[in-house]
Amino acid sequence: LGRDTPAKGEICLEDIKNLDYIKTNISDIGVVLREGSFYDRMTIEEYMKFFSSLLFSKVDYKEIMLKFALLDIGNKKIKDLNYSQKRRLSFARERLKQPKFLIFQEPILNMDRDGAKVIIENIEDLKSNGTAILITSVVFKDTLMLSEKAYRLNDEGLVELDNSLEESKNEREEVLDKKPVYKIEKIPAKLDERILLFDPIEIDYIESQQGVSNLTIRGDKFPCTISLTDLEERLKYFGFFRCHRSYLVNLQRVKEVITWTRNSYTLSLDDKVKSSIPLSKRRLEELKDILNL
Repeated sequence: LGRDTPAKGEICLEDIKNLDYIKTNISDIGVVLREGSFYDRMTIEEYMKFFSSLLFSKVDYKEIMLKFALLDIGNKKIKDLNYSQKRRLSFARERLKQPKFLIFQEPILNMDRDGAKVIIENIEDLKSNGTAILITSVVFKDTLMLSEKAYRLNDEGLVELDNSLEESKNEREEVLDKKPVYKIEKIPAKLDERILLFDPIEIDYIESQQGVSNLTIRGDKFPCTISLTDLEERLKYFGFFRCHRSYLVNLQRVKEVITWTRNSYTLSLDDKVKSSIPLSKRRLEELKDILNL
């Protein structure tokens, strides 16, 4: 851990280069890998007690087990745990360190809803207590749901994803005043050399990535050259809602509003693949008004 030298630039923790920091502060760093290793013959409680002793942890390991909904299954052997339970156990082990810095690979990828909620709550708890957390994920939606800032790694390095503020309410009203009500019949998308035309009611949601609006229809994605802001304006009369700076959703597809924490929400859709997309906190009240909740 931390032994590789960056190709360019520096990595510093508390103004100390990573190689030097790790020599004396390794216990302050938590790491949860996507594929973790365990002592499969141990029970959950035996495993947590072992690492509590090994790490000279100052926190009660049973309290940590409780935070991760593991206390009631503490006598269960690790070899008998499902994927979600093992992910929670990996994170629980690292919380014994009370880390100053946590690296977490794919926190909620393929997690069940209850497990994901536990993970998100514990991430928020660590953040509120001053822990710096670096999360990596291959799923665009997860990065938006788990962090206020998100970056994409490409050939040029780290590029911050668009965090620009959404249009203000006044700006929206001005647009409504200036433009007449009209309807469109088709939304264009490109597939290879073909131009496809979709009825708005066919679209489940639209996701914007790197300036490209991707129409999601029955689990398949089709790139569209129209910006998300323009699509929002054109589709508002078809029941579409800007639930996040990077997402437009067909409200007819929304099945449930899921609250992970007081600052984290998602929309569960009743589409072919049972999609889940982020809901911005600032959009929650507007959605409640639209749905008369």
